[in-house]
Amino acid sequence: GTRSAFVTKINSTGTALLYSTYLGGSGEDLALGIAVDSTGAAYVTGQTSSSNFPTVLPVQGSTGGGWDAFVTKLDPSGSVIAYSTYLGGIGNDFGRGITVDRAGGAYLTGETLSINFPTTAAIQGTYAGRSDAFVTKINASGMFLDYSTYLGGSASGALGDDLGTSIAVDSAGNVYLADGR
Repeated sequence: GTRSAFVTKINSTGTALLYSTYLGGSGEDLALGIAVDSTGAAYVTGQTSSSNFPTVLPVQGSTGGGWDAFVTKLDPSGSVIAYSTYLGGIGNDFGRGITVDRAGGAYLTGETLSINFPTTAAIQGTYAGRSDAFVTKINASGMFLDYSTYLGGSASGALGDDLGTSIAVDSAGNVYLADGR
């Protein structure tokens, strides 16, 4: 592609490269967030304009249009994609932050400009503003959205931009997000 994301794992002493791999298709692909579970599996989110981004057991198997967020889980060796999916609607969608819980559920946040971003069990089921933040939880298999919601207001101008850039989950499953721009 014109620009590909990459994922690299370095050993604990910083003296050896354990793996490094490209992640993307024929368009532009940017990795913007990464998390690691207790087994060493890496969970990556970002944005893609590739119509052929690698998908495995996808929740959403094809692009929604424009830029789409993506979520990819790599096994601890970095050589196998456990799951990989698009996440987006007809507008631009950007995955910015990701975390994982002890059971392997992936939580991501970012920004959407899509009126049809995939939502389920949503706090806010409809698009409200110039851009809205989103929070999505993908189950441990990567095949289902446990929940996905918009978070945003309807103010106009630059003040109407809502997005999540960082996300965390506590031991009770409560989610915390922040915008650090």
